[in-house]
Amino acid sequence: MQASATLSSFDALPADARVWIYKSATPLSAGQQAMIRERGTAFTGAWRSHGQVVVGALEVLNDHLIALGADIKDMRICGGAIDASTRLVKELERDLGLQLTDRMVVVYEKDSVLHTCRVPELEGLVKEGRLTGDTMVYDDLVATKGDMDARFRTPMRNTWMARYL
Repeated sequence: MQASATLSSFDALPADARVWIYKSATPLSAGQQAMIRERGTAFTGAWRSHGQVVVGALEVLNDHLIALGADIKDMRICGGAIDASTRLVKELERDLGLQLTDRMVVVYEKDSVLHTCRVPELEGLVKEGRLTGDTMVYDDLVATKGDMDARFRTPMRNTWMARYL
């Protein structure tokens, strides 16, 4: 484990690090992204669980996604530490006027551009042919950095959304 709680890069997290994904239905502006990164760095720099440093990192991905990760291999993260991360995200929602915890938002790629829809729209988008099993989607149900590296951006057929195909 590193002495500093904040990693220089989200990519530096080990494969077994725990991750949480948050999504914005609208693209995050450069200013919003800067604020998210700044607050994420401050948060991960002070993140603790039962007095122990939680080694973590936060990254904004593709203008719509926020990944928060914690290397908790040598520790047990407490509910208070997880609650603190949730407070960070709720504060970002409030201060930036965003919804980041809406689990009904789906992020997908069409013609190399990111789009969003809501879960109830999936069936109709599939029927219209706008979404197919080959459509690249971002599966926010990944639990570890290794899962994220392997299957975060993946064809729709490989996710829970396959039931709509």
